[in-house]
Amino acid sequence: MVADDRRGPLSGLSSSPPDTLRSDGRQSATFEVVGFRLELSASPGAAQLVIAGDSACDTYVVESAALAAWAVATGKLLSLQPADGARDGTAIRAPFLMDNEGRPSIAFEALVSELGVGYRLLVARGAEPVAGLMTTADVVHGMTQAAAGAGTVARSLG
Repeated sequence: MVADDRRGPLSGLSSSPPDTLRSDGRQSATFEVVGFRLELSASPGAAQLVIAGDSACDTYVVESAALAAWAVATGKLLSLQPADGARDGTAIRAPFLMDNEGRPSIAFEALVSELGVGYRLLVARGAEPVAGLMTTADVVHGMTQAAAGAGTVARSLG
């Protein structure tokens, strides 16, 4: 595991909390992770993930069932404990969130070592190499909560 001696958090939630529900029934949550902005939004019958970074912006339309399954699988990473010894370290990746066209968007990976459990956000953007960004358990938790909530909102028909 790589240590980071920079000051301040590498990633965190933006000012939009995961449980933002507007009067029109639309829910959205925005997360900032090392130069990327991820916005997960849903309204009755529809959900989407927007990933903005550098000069590119990608939009993924996601089914409610896919969001719910992704949230459950990704949330399991949060229950991992540190390894017993240096040889017991490993990386465990949850599945990518797939959109309606079968395109992967994001996934989280847990990096388990004897020092603790770290997390990395993996961002798949078309033909570009997958970006791996160190993040926190709070972001993993927030994203899974937001995905579960967005899935519930999208599943409703208004």
